[in-house]
Amino acid sequence: MSLSIKRNMIWNSFGSLTYLICQWLVTVLVARLSNGYDSAGVLAIAMAVSNIFAPMALYKIRAFQVSDVHGQLSAGEYVAFRMITIAGASVIVSVYVWLTCSPDAFLSIALYLVFRTSDIFIDVLHGIDQQNYRMDYCGKSLSLRGILFLSAFTVVFGLSGNLNLALLAMICVTYPVIIYDVTRARKFGPLRPRITMAAARSLAKECLPAVIGTVCYMAVTSIARQLLGNMYGESALGIYASVCTPAVIIQAGADYIYTPLIRLFAEYYDKRDHRRFWKLFLRVTLAIVALFLVCLIGFALLGEPMLKLAFGSDIVPYSYLLYPALLCVVLTAYVCFVGDLLITVRAMSGNLIGNAIALAFSVPCSLVCISIWNMNGVSYAVSCSYAIAATIMICILKKRTFEHFKTTDSALPPQANTL
Repeated sequence: MSLSIKRNMIWNSFGSLTYLICQWLVTVLVARLSNGYDSAGVLAIAMAVSNIFAPMALYKIRAFQVSDVHGQLSAGEYVAFRMITIAGASVIVSVYVWLTCSPDAFLSIALYLVFRTSDIFIDVLHGIDQQNYRMDYCGKSLSLRGILFLSAFTVVFGLSGNLNLALLAMICVTYPVIIYDVTRARKFGPLRPRITMAAARSLAKECLPAVIGTVCYMAVTSIARQLLGNMYGESALGIYASVCTPAVIIQAGADYIYTPLIRLFAEYYDKRDHRRFWKLFLRVTLAIVALFLVCLIGFALLGEPMLKLAFGSDIVPYSYLLYPALLCVVLTAYVCFVGDLLITVRAMSGNLIGNAIALAFSVPCSLVCISIWNMNGVSYAVSCSYAIAATIMICILKKRTFEHFKTTDSALPPQANTL
């Protein structure tokens, strides 16, 4: 593994971990600095809605962009397309919120979505950095934004107790960081957003199956959590979200294990290097399993003291929620990894098939599991759904790569006829 890739992984790990810790501390503070769990519940709903908004706005372009080894589109075209997808996702999610959420939560949801929009726009700039093996820029941006929004939330929510004012403060301190990311990405070429209708239409069509698949993927968790809120109230949702948030360290850890390697997967696939492609796949899989085991042992030893320190003694009776959540999150991360590989090898329909089946299974499973196991039912239902998705998607990935690797070197490269 080259020095530049190792540097990418170190910086991406540091930035992602810093950002993750800051996000988790926000969920801790919203519970500790307020009376009861109502504010935590509203924030959890806003986060759940943003998990539906984000995949539509991201349009799964990051994996496509980074694996674009033949340079089909310019940086400016990717930036322009991201602006289009953000606008479209905003309209769709506005309708979803109006139909499914309580009017009392509308403003909080809207503010949190504005906050997430900066992350989503910066993501396309980080894709440019990653294409050029400069994810140190990404890590610095993530660290800076995490520290800024955590500081802003702590001060404003601590003084006012008003969730909406705290979210507004997070927006005000993080949006200026876009300037930093633009100046770094501009080093690799012009960023002026410009794309033809034909190119935008072709890219939208190419990635649409993966986008729908990703919406299904995110909806598995979001719908399960919303059902918990509907069946047992916002306080139950707030407790579940607060206790289970530490488990997402696995998802973030898996993300910064494999994300810097997507370009390498794409190059191995493009060169038809079967041995290196699947060897790297196995190494990532084992690394995610190892991360899960380390976290399982760590939470067994320190889970209750950590929750007590973060949320107070009232949360300790709910520590049992943490262990099913660990399995749930590792499966969530693994499905994301395999889904990105399907995009890398341009098997977009495979991403859709696996995640759509998971979503179809999750709705009745969530209703049954939550009815039987209450808050733990969310973790059980999501785990079962994602286990099915991972199995299906790995089978599709094997079929796709087998067909590609058996072709001769004179065949068209995998991306030559996609746009």
